[in-house]
Amino acid sequence: MSISDLCTNFITSTKFKDDAERNIIEFAEAYWGLGLGSVPGVPPLFPVQKFIFKCYYNIELDSTKRDIIIRDRFNEKDRFRFTEMEYLEFLRDEGRINIPEVTGDVSDSRQNLCLVIGRRGLKTSTIAVLISFEIYKLLKHTSPQEFYRIMPDDEIQFSCIATDKEQASELFRRIGGHIERSEYFKKYRSRPTQYYMRLDTQRDIEHYGSKQRPSLRVVASPCSARGLRSKNNIIVVLDEMAHFFESEKGSDKSDRAVYESVTPSVAKFNAEDGEPHGKVICISSPSDRTGKFYEIYQRSMEKDCNDWLMVNAPSWEVDYTLSPKYLRNKYIENAISYNSEFGGQFSDRVSAWIDNEQILRMNIIPGMRFKEMTYERAPHFLGIDVGLKNDGTAIAITHIVKEERGGEMKNVIELDCIEVRYAKDEGKEFFNPDEMAEWIASFMKKFFIVKGMMDQYYGLAMLPVLHKKGHKQIDVRQCSRDFNSRVYQNLMAKMLDASLRIPEGPERVVDGKKTKDIDLILEMLKLKAQSHSKYIISVAAPDIKGAHDDLSDAYARSVFLATEYLSGGGGSSNKIVDTTAGSGTSYKKYYMKHKRSAVYTNRPSQGLQMEMSRDRHMATNSYGRLGTPIRGRSGR
Repeated sequence: MSISDLCTNFITSTKFKDDAERNIIEFAEAYWGLGLGSVPGVPPLFPVQKFIFKCYYNIELDSTKRDIIIRDRFNEKDRFRFTEMEYLEFLRDEGRINIPEVTGDVSDSRQNLCLVIGRRGLKTSTIAVLISFEIYKLLKHTSPQEFYRIMPDDEIQFSCIATDKEQASELFRRIGGHIERSEYFKKYRSRPTQYYMRLDTQRDIEHYGSKQRPSLRVVASPCSARGLRSKNNIIVVLDEMAHFFESEKGSDKSDRAVYESVTPSVAKFNAEDGEPHGKVICISSPSDRTGKFYEIYQRSMEKDCNDWLMVNAPSWEVDYTLSPKYLRNKYIENAISYNSEFGGQFSDRVSAWIDNEQILRMNIIPGMRFKEMTYERAPHFLGIDVGLKNDGTAIAITHIVKEERGGEMKNVIELDCIEVRYAKDEGKEFFNPDEMAEWIASFMKKFFIVKGMMDQYYGLAMLPVLHKKGHKQIDVRQCSRDFNSRVYQNLMAKMLDASLRIPEGPERVVDGKKTKDIDLILEMLKLKAQSHSKYIISVAAPDIKGAHDDLSDAYARSVFLATEYLSGGGGSSNKIVDTTAGSGTSYKKYYMKHKRSAVYTNRPSQGLQMEMSRDRHMATNSYGRLGTPIRGRSGR
């Protein structure tokens, strides 16, 4: 052993001779430990992180300091401020924790931990501190192998398992950063590689010398049931466990297969009295109500469960510094997955697309009415949903207007006209494609349509008819699941931004209630969304008799075309009107005013008119009057 190692050993043993009394909070905050909040440049623990540690290790909770902040879903407004004791009661009332109290008896702690917390909710940072503390506890034994009655040179492993090696290495790097920064681990640690780190025990140093034959190992591994067997794991961390099966297909990569393969290895690590010391830690943002992670969550809530601690929290509750703008943008990207990805809620996959009807209603303009036609030469956009037999054929026409908001002019998308036809309502078994093409073409005479879109299913049969009539601005799009998801997510983004103008209908009675909602609004409020992945959703009518989504599909496509136009620079065009005809008062007045000054747009061009005049003049010189030869010239 070198003189440097002897000095380090002496200083360390003298400096930390009382560390047997340290708990995880003291270790994490001590300057000789992890230095969280006590070493310059190292941030402190968040209040909810402390709360989780205290619940897991059964450390008495604080009842005086209200530093746990509960905010709204976008982390903008404070709702509550709690002490740790009050927060426990709050979680218990909401069914988000599975313990009734924290007794303060460290011998009464739970073996395993399940954290159901949204993304960016400090799960990885929290577990990195916990693993560092468990390594610290293990190193207090001169020979951990002897304490656990295994072979003296057997390797004891801490496994960090995730969907792939790169993600697993993220947790490993956090743990490695704590160990390399801490003075306590200086004499035990070896230089880490990209995916593992070795540490000496006191016995390793005494028998083989420092860094010669370390017997503790921290390793990052991808989820693979076969590759994780036969290890001496004292702690297993399954990071983002709910998403194992999404990243890699096949039973070997599923959360269930990995869990059943790796967790038996912790069984051999027990105290002399039989108290289990091996731990399984499952952390993840939730996914569907399926899989092993959801089973663990369910089991933890059973009354007879005493081996799991479960804590469920949204991202913004753990990390109250998250950007509200970031959270809002994520909600706009996919409102369905937001509740699971950041809200910490297990998904039913199928749920209401509009979970708060005010999101839609703030885009309805009282007093605004539909138009039958318009003389505005502003670009209009035609969304078409074609159904010839069972479903209806719907059209929606929108255009862009400028509206003053907050002293600035903003582009908003106004709905001008929306109609639907059902074959059964007209006493027909089905529609003929030519008939529907004629109906769609009739709107070209009433509105200045610059772009139209319909799906490929029946659209391919109607497209030649429309093109033959000269309406080549109508396209057929391949409406795949990904494309439809983008169309509806765009519509949701516009609703959230209040960038739509939807007319109000006349008062009527629907299902026994008075309403001014148009059919489109009633239909959209019933739409269901199914989540296929983090970023892909399907929006459709509920699977009940009489439910439709034809108007919604046509409207979503029209809004999508208008958004594409704005993205291409169309928003700065002087063809976009500043005010809208008929948006509130009398459309008839607007119609008559502009009819008087309307330009006949089908008039021949100026060059063609000059050529026609020249031909007429020449004909007059040759025949005196049109059709009659001039006398005296007939013989020539």
